[in-house]
Amino acid sequence: MINQPTLFALNVHISLKAETLFTIGGVNVTNSMLLGFLTSVILVAIMLVVARKSSIQPKRGLRNIVEIITDFIMGVLEGSLGSREAAIKYTPYFGVYFFFIIFTNLSGLIPVIGPTITFLSNGEKVPLLRPFTADLNGTIALAIIAIILVQYFSIKEQGLKSHLSHYFFEKPLNPIYFFLGLIEIMGEFVRVISLSLRLFLNTAIGEIIIALLTSIIIAQGRTPLVVLPILALEIMVSCIQAYVFTILCATYLGLATSHHREKVAQQTIGLTATGHP
Repeated sequence: MINQPTLFALNVHISLKAETLFTIGGVNVTNSMLLGFLTSVILVAIMLVVARKSSIQPKRGLRNIVEIITDFIMGVLEGSLGSREAAIKYTPYFGVYFFFIIFTNLSGLIPVIGPTITFLSNGEKVPLLRPFTADLNGTIALAIIAIILVQYFSIKEQGLKSHLSHYFFEKPLNPIYFFLGLIEIMGEFVRVISLSLRLFLNTAIGEIIIALLTSIIIAQGRTPLVVLPILALEIMVSCIQAYVFTILCATYLGLATSHHREKVAQQTIGLTATGHP
């Protein structure tokens, strides 16, 4: 008689919030903060190595991959900001977001990330490492910094008065236009919520699905092949989320400075038509 392989689920650790590892100066350090810090250090080290070995002639390897991704980000920004010059100017800022998000998301697929390695905190074993984007506080922080950068770049490029005209257009003292301006400002807070929730839910749900599927073990000790397409899907989703976050932030900046760009373009056309350089 042939014994059929039986399936059973191991104890799966699922938590929607990051667990506290220890406290420094009254500040709770969570497992997502720890992995976020490690990811940042590794990412900075990789970029420094790539920058030192950069050259005009294309070469294979990690540097070529980074250059291809950077060119892709620059092309995305050019479409949102309307010019190659602006894309080159803001690629270092938005590129950091793209690389950090994609590195953090993909780190969740590494076997040692999650409940594999635990840390004893307050008498309870918790995962030592957790993806930064799988923590709602982490994605909120990323979204807040991104929106602040958009506001800063917009003010720096066109001035405070022109920036405020993006919200309070035409007659700001008119009660109706003033109310519409307040709604536009509230929209910035909505953008923070949408950016953070979209990134967090996609990452957290993916982590839960992988944890559940990888916990299903055949009695002989083999992991079911159904996990492999899920891992491939998660890699694709990780790339898409980094792309969506970056292009949305670039689009917000493009919308905030669109009136200024149109005004500059009209002035340039006027000077050209009158024969001035």
